[in-house]
Amino acid sequence: RHFVGIDLIVETKQGRTFRGQLREADAYMNLVLSRAVKDIRRAQLPSNEGPVPDEANKLFDLVHIRGPSIRYIVFGAKVDITGVIKAGRDRERAAGDKYRRGIRKARK
Repeated sequence: RHFVGIDLIVETKQGRTFRGQLREADAYMNLVLSRAVKDIRRAQLPSNEGPVPDEANKLFDLVHIRGPSIRYIVFGAKVDITGVIKAGRDRERAAGDKYRRGIRKARK
């Protein structure tokens, strides 16, 4: 959840590759990508000759990818992974501190 909004590439165990912006993620590594493009490279096709199928390089508004089907995830070169995780943990810690101190109160 710290990486929401970051562009990434996801390859599934079935050989499909999706490029898009992370919109949601959960503890099971299920991902939702927005503005996702399904990539099919000629090397992935049964025959390297002939036209690329219509489903290649197709744009989707939202794509849900189940965690167990993910082979790997590639983050962009400009993403500071440790910085993003640290900032996310700091936000969670600060929010937890506010609740503990009683600054936030339930609405009536």
